[in-house]
Amino acid sequence: MECVFSASEARANFSELVTEAGYAGRETIIVRNNRPVAVIIGYEQYQVLRQQAGERAARFAAYGEIRARNLEAGPERVEADVAAAVRAVRAARTVRET
Repeated sequence: MECVFSASEARANFSELVTEAGYAGRETIIVRNNRPVAVIIGYEQYQVLRQQAGERAARFAAYGEIRARNLEAGPERVEADVAAAVRAVRAARTVRET
């Protein structure tokens, strides 16, 4: 659940907003001049977002390596290379989760 506060309202209620984010999982969007400028989220949610960003970066790195290796390759070779890279990323994720 999210709520929206102006920057001045958020400043006046900062302690409450931080507590609600950390313990109740409430997201707060901070707006200035009717435009979103920041978000207050709990630390656990932040950790999840950071982990997802790391996984996304790893996938894009794998895509770049595949592209570099397969500049002259046909579609079958590219598909096989992608499948192998996906298996490697999933195996690494499984190892980290255990």
